[in-house]
Amino acid sequence: MSPNTAEEWLAVAQQRTADADAIHVQNPNSVGAVYVIGYAIECSLKALLQKRGIPYPTSGQKGHNLKALWKESRLKFSELPDPQGTQTFFLEGWNTNLRYETSLPDESGFTVEELIIGAKRLTGWLQKKINRSKPRKHQ
Repeated sequence: MSPNTAEEWLAVAQQRTADADAIHVQNPNSVGAVYVIGYAIECSLKALLQKRGIPYPTSGQKGHNLKALWKESRLKFSELPDPQGTQTFFLEGWNTNLRYETSLPDESGFTVEELIIGAKRLTGWLQKKINRSKPRKHQ
């Protein structure tokens, strides 16, 4: 069953971050950690959309498209403090096909550790946005 509140989405995001950390500890070069932490970003974006009362896809490929979820949340890349590009990687380069990869795409130019740090920065930044967002009005 999918989460129904921003708080529930954030709880899942925190769990996926912990899962990614556990994978990374076991295997520091595992692309699986990057794959899993991408879901923490997805859940954080869905929490923001939920809090703002903006509909979002709940199933299928569209539900995992971080760039589309970012766009739906009405955020701009220029707002994101990301000098290294590790956060933008997730919004432009992460997708569920990473589950089939044994290494990061060569064009990423990042290590697993750099991407995990970037993902944590991005989820933290999104959580600040969530905390500042006014709850949607009940109809």
